[in-house]
Amino acid sequence: MKESIHVAFAADRRVLPGLHVAAYSVVENHRDARTMVHLHIFSNDLTSTDVALLRVSLNGVGRDYELSFHSVGEENFKDFPSMGGSWSTYFRILMPVLLDTDRIVYLDVDTLCRLDVAEFLSLDLRGHPAGFVAETTIAATPDFSLRALLPQEGEKPYFNAGVMIVDRKVWIEKRVTERSFEFLSVHHPQYHDQTTLNYILFGDWRELDHRFNFISNWRQNWKYLRSEETSEGRLIHFLDHPKPWDLGAEIILPHYHLWRAVLEKTAMRHYRSWNDKTRKIPDSKSKRDGYRKTLKDKVLFALYRRGLMTPKGANH
Repeated sequence: MKESIHVAFAADRRVLPGLHVAAYSVVENHRDARTMVHLHIFSNDLTSTDVALLRVSLNGVGRDYELSFHSVGEENFKDFPSMGGSWSTYFRILMPVLLDTDRIVYLDVDTLCRLDVAEFLSLDLRGHPAGFVAETTIAATPDFSLRALLPQEGEKPYFNAGVMIVDRKVWIEKRVTERSFEFLSVHHPQYHDQTTLNYILFGDWRELDHRFNFISNWRQNWKYLRSEETSEGRLIHFLDHPKPWDLGAEIILPHYHLWRAVLEKTAMRHYRSWNDKTRKIPDSKSKRDGYRKTLKDKVLFALYRRGLMTPKGANH
């Protein structure tokens, strides 16, 4: 019997295009004949029709896979601050308690997999509960909540929680879920579960290679995001706003072509943000700032691809 690679996503109906692309790309790029991908979808509002449509997309890959749906009640999180009315970001904290498997690969739905997730089975977490990619240092992060809690640890790395490799046995032994809930109920931190995990796992996580959480809006990464060929071997993360499914992303997102190439293979290939009535003009300063930076990056990336300039931080 093949060994399963358990890949988990947290999703609500607002991010369905992202879920289709992320899940499809995982199955499409899995080529290890000794293993099988088992996808787990955690949600509080996906319908049976939504799950059926996802199966249509995944069946189109033409590879074996397994798909499990897990319903999560919001009552577990009502005392915590939401993200735009959604509590799905906290689901990743529960997953290791709910899934009965040794290792879990958690991926945000704004990711695009261009590597074989079988690689995650052989990663040595060295006795830590989880592995992450460092995004910056604690001193440099805009996460003021964590900086206030760890004022003497500014030079230590701060991780992005959008890609998380979990050793379930160690996670449970160290009560990471329970300690995280306790922390959230007291602090209500700025970056929700990401602040929480950085605090709870401070000094107790394995740092992974950047290609396992390859952030698309870092200009030093642009040389790998010109085409599908150059992006191979990386797990691309569309961090910040707009997301590829947000209003107008088709026009202003510099690397939209990579995401769209996968969307075209799914059952949501006809999706356009301007036809989705749930997509709205950015309603917060952080989102508006994200759109402005993205528009600037769109222009710079277009010039960069044509060899007309090299933005600061982007190397040939």
